[in-house]
Amino acid sequence: MEKEKTITNKLFDKNPVDMAFFLQKINGGKLEHYMQFFLFKWITEGKIRVIALENDLLIKKRHTTVFFLENGMYEGETIENLLWNILLENTDEENKITDQQMKNLVKTNAMFFIPLGNKLTMDSQDYLIKNGYLNEKEQSLFHFKWKKSQTNTAQGNQLYDQLLKQFRYLEEAIGHNLRTQKEIDFSEEYLSWISLFGLADKFNKQIYKISTQQPSEVKQISRLIGSYTNLAAFIDAFSIGFSYVKNSVGPKKSCC
Repeated sequence: MEKEKTITNKLFDKNPVDMAFFLQKINGGKLEHYMQFFLFKWITEGKIRVIALENDLLIKKRHTTVFFLENGMYEGETIENLLWNILLENTDEENKITDQQMKNLVKTNAMFFIPLGNKLTMDSQDYLIKNGYLNEKEQSLFHFKWKKSQTNTAQGNQLYDQLLKQFRYLEEAIGHNLRTQKEIDFSEEYLSWISLFGLADKFNKQIYKISTQQPSEVKQISRLIGSYTNLAAFIDAFSIGFSYVKNSVGPKKSCC
């Protein structure tokens, strides 16, 4: 366990956005995973509040509303700032946005979200190249340069292996440890990486199973995890909308 904590602490020192290129090769690292990561980050920072209303007692059927507790726009074209600004711009007079509105927002703003997903990957790739984690070379055919390929450096292999070990550790923790612990309490950092690794759906399903056990078997679940699972319907709505626009629109144009 101590070894895994050391690996985790090394990863927590990194900017998660910079890791997207490697995360996509493992499991996760997509725009919808970063949307969940940032929403959870804003919850812990007190910038938003999330309310989930049950429908048929199924976690997938929850209706989620996000209330923005701050109404200032952010400057700078980071992934986080761009996501914050477009969500805030589309809140109602009460500074809130529902999961259904989120889905419609993505569907009607394809030329923002598709290039933003591409920006996430390219910004990460550029960071990894500039900082010695990736080598990039152009492949040519009959003297025409037509394709770029990336390979890990020794430093890149080390970072990739750290990410892969952490993914496997979290996957095991969700699949086994949640069933054996009397009290379920993952830290903010672990929940953040569960999002980034694309493991949130598996985690939420396990929490739902635990929370619907017989009263004598129900385990203590932390408030932080409750806030995290409340995001499920909102992220589902984003993913549905994003899948729709990716399947119907080409990825060439730029958002920012």
